[in-house]
Amino acid sequence: MRVLDSLEDMVRDVHQLADQVARHDRDLAGQMKSASNSAALNGSEGVWNKAGKRRSRLEDALNSARETVMALRIARACRYLPPAEATRVMASLDGIIAVLWVLAYRR
Repeated sequence: MRVLDSLEDMVRDVHQLADQVARHDRDLAGQMKSASNSAALNGSEGVWNKAGKRRSRLEDALNSARETVMALRIARACRYLPPAEATRVMASLDGIIAVLWVLAYRR
């Protein structure tokens, strides 16, 4: 599934940005990494799960992806990151969130 490739790319991008954020705020950098990892891991589990946990895992992935976006927004607002870099990764996350939403709630 392409969403899994997108999640992997997102984790790489967020971790690179988190390394920049860590120079200013280690806690925020750790949350960025944790949230992005959680989005990818739960997304993968949800995509491949056929039982009742599918929607739950996809919802967890959605929430973690949204948390990652907020962490990027905070880092951008605090000027820990160049605005263009943060915005680019947030745009990618918006696409991932849309796909995860469709996977979680399609009928």
